[in-house]
Amino acid sequence: MIPITYSAFLNCTGYGQAAQDYILALYNCGKYDIKIDSFGTYDSASCTKKRQDFLKSLQSKDKNNDSVQIYHCLPDLQKRKSKTAKTIGCVVYETFNPPKHWGQILSLNDAVVVPSIFNLNIFKNMGIKSPIFYFPHCIDYDLYKPDVESSEKYPGFSFLFFGSWKIRKGYSQLLEAWFNEFNSGDNVCLVIKTDKIGKAKKEVSLMKDKMGFKKKDIAPIFIEDKVLDEEKLPKFLKSFNCLISPTYGEGFYLPGLQCMRLGVPVIITNFSGCQDYANNQTATLLNPEGFVLHRSMDNYPQFANKKWAFISVAEIRKQMRFAYENQDKILEKTIYAIEEIGDKFSYEQCAKRFDKIIETVL
Repeated sequence: MIPITYSAFLNCTGYGQAAQDYILALYNCGKYDIKIDSFGTYDSASCTKKRQDFLKSLQSKDKNNDSVQIYHCLPDLQKRKSKTAKTIGCVVYETFNPPKHWGQILSLNDAVVVPSIFNLNIFKNMGIKSPIFYFPHCIDYDLYKPDVESSEKYPGFSFLFFGSWKIRKGYSQLLEAWFNEFNSGDNVCLVIKTDKIGKAKKEVSLMKDKMGFKKKDIAPIFIEDKVLDEEKLPKFLKSFNCLISPTYGEGFYLPGLQCMRLGVPVIITNFSGCQDYANNQTATLLNPEGFVLHRSMDNYPQFANKKWAFISVAEIRKQMRFAYENQDKILEKTIYAIEEIGDKFSYEQCAKRFDKIIETVL
């Protein structure tokens, strides 16, 4: 077995969830002896006891200085902790033109892996000296499958916004679109599942007051506070009629793929990493009306002075109304989605891609 030291976050962020799936995929194929070297602690509330014990067992292993070192984190954190045989740097970016100094850091690795074709193109354009490989995120096809039963019941046609409460996720435009497009006469609801529940509630209230809506005029919005582990999450996602993601840009966006695999219709921005699985046949697309330069984005230094997709409120209203009034048509798209993604993002395919990367690196 080839020894691997995997340095990553194991929390409930996108970085953490993607890392856990990569680790499981490589472990399950039986070719790699994995030692986890985590940044911080994992979020035990979002893991079953079985997964907690598994992660702890890999964390408790002795360090092997001859192992292949994988860095699954921002390039600024990809610093050699000890002498290793080879290093692989995982990197993801959500829009055009990654920070220039990232190229210098990534070039120190023996290989660089990226999760989407969009990322493959933008990082190749940086002139990175190391070979760059397409290594898409993966999901457990045994957990995410069309026959999963839903766990929740919401009134009417239910839309789900699922993601961190960041400006980049487009929540502000979504709320404005919701208040303008739907009212108490529509048999719909919007459910928000996010990490900043208090901020989300405050933003919804402020937007409602700003737009002068009375309670009776509003189509309901629910902010879900349930904690979901890896076994509960597919059942939760299956509970909705449609996922809505008016994002400005994504490195990949796992919830979109997860919903498609479950047979849940998806409305998503036609830009960046989402395009690996979302197209006109598989999803309802929110088409950008150009790109806008933002001096700051969510207070992340790597996002300063970057261009992001501009999705208008009118476009969000249009596509949400289309989904609500054409439920048969969006369900047809899920059939194409399930067929098109096939096994492309399964653990087995992930391991096969990694085998080729390791062959090149070693």
